[in-house]
Amino acid sequence: MDPIIIRCDEEDTMRRLYEASMEGSVDTLNSLIEKDPLILSKISLGPFGETPLHVSASFGHVNFTMKLLSIKPQGPKLAVEVDRLKRSPLLLASAEGHTDIVQALIQVNDTMCLATDQDGRIPLHYAAMRGRVEVIKLLIGSQRESIWKKLIGGETVLHLCVLYNQLEALKVLVESADYENNEFLNSEDQNGNTILHLAVMLKQVETTKYLLSLPEVITGAHTSNQSGLKAFDLVEHLPKDLKSLEIQNAFQDAGFHREKQQYNHLQRPAASSSKAATTSMWRKFGRFLQKYDGDWIKDKTGALMIVATMIATMTFQTAVNPPGGVWQESRNNTIDCTPQNDCIAGTAVLAHIWEYDYLRFLVFDSMAFISLVVVIFLLISGFPVRYTPCMWLLNLFTFSALTFSALTFREGMYLVSPSTIHGVAYLIYIILYYIWVFLLGVMILVQTIRILILVVRKLLKTFGYKWMTQLCSGNHSCNSTAHV
Repeated sequence: MDPIIIRCDEEDTMRRLYEASMEGSVDTLNSLIEKDPLILSKISLGPFGETPLHVSASFGHVNFTMKLLSIKPQGPKLAVEVDRLKRSPLLLASAEGHTDIVQALIQVNDTMCLATDQDGRIPLHYAAMRGRVEVIKLLIGSQRESIWKKLIGGETVLHLCVLYNQLEALKVLVESADYENNEFLNSEDQNGNTILHLAVMLKQVETTKYLLSLPEVITGAHTSNQSGLKAFDLVEHLPKDLKSLEIQNAFQDAGFHREKQQYNHLQRPAASSSKAATTSMWRKFGRFLQKYDGDWIKDKTGALMIVATMIATMTFQTAVNPPGGVWQESRNNTIDCTPQNDCIAGTAVLAHIWEYDYLRFLVFDSMAFISLVVVIFLLISGFPVRYTPCMWLLNLFTFSALTFSALTFREGMYLVSPSTIHGVAYLIYIILYYIWVFLLGVMILVQTIRILILVVRKLLKTFGYKWMTQLCSGNHSCNSTAHV
């Protein structure tokens, strides 16, 4: 027979074999083997970069895969073949999550659990990246040492779980590695990042909370990466939003904030006890009013920004959608609508009925909105709120915003109350007014005393020594005291 015809016939047979592997057609495979029993031995001579077992394992054709593996001796040999990217059939099946095929391939040759592709990844790594929990259990059950296999960059399979946000896979691997394995749970990649570092940087709230529930991770949480940052330090570098605030709260719940406070307290026990013994009650009160923890406002800036933005949005909506609604269509020459006071579509209904009260409502709402805009501006402009005078100014605008927001609520409540209950509504109106005035007065008093104490102390520190020297001129003992 002509060699060219033979070659064409073999290529056609091989093409049909690969088509059958894509379709999972066992009948076609049987007919091809019956026609040429050595067809599987000729696969390596073909132009294809992967074997039919690669194709069927990737597509999840269980019966076809079983049939291929049952053909001796060619079938078991296909299980160890790799494609151009050095990927084995087990690796492809693991990535796709085909549990039955993974189990069958492991039974044929479990050493392929440790075979790496050109990127240094093994089947367990791909299963973790895709969150294939059942496949992970099979691979670990066959070759438990695959858990410790690291990538070229030093990452462990736990790093991959965090990078690809696969929390359930992470939990299975942590349990399989034993919770007591501190070294593994706190392994570092080439940049010195542990899995806790990565969870914080990627703002994975649930993963961070889970890791902080593990005592072994807490123990290694003080590890610094190559940038010199601990996992808790990274929180301060995150953009301020709800996720970063949740992560920050998770660290505080885990005791990091309290440990920091306790450490700072233990640094100066003698000074604290000395001041407690020699300072009078009024000086204690003054120190309490002036004392300010700069870390607190730095931590709460994001939350304050969110609250200010939300309230500003509410005040804006109140202005364009006032209590009582707006006229849906223009009216005139009616009881409430005259040529001098036209009811134009889109204008407030209550403005025609309670003109003075509605104007007061608009003033309150406008002042609240402006105060909130100022607060947002101060927060985003890098205003140095860690200093007490600046903090006092920020508090002033915050109190102003809250005050006018409360007045807007009170005025709006009164406007929409029917005339039959105006007496009760007015009583509530007055009670709310005096309660808020009292609370606001207390807060303003405390903040004002704070700033006054700070100013007086600064003045005394600057001019006190000079004044005492002039007062005591000519008196040696007084001068000695002043110098001391």
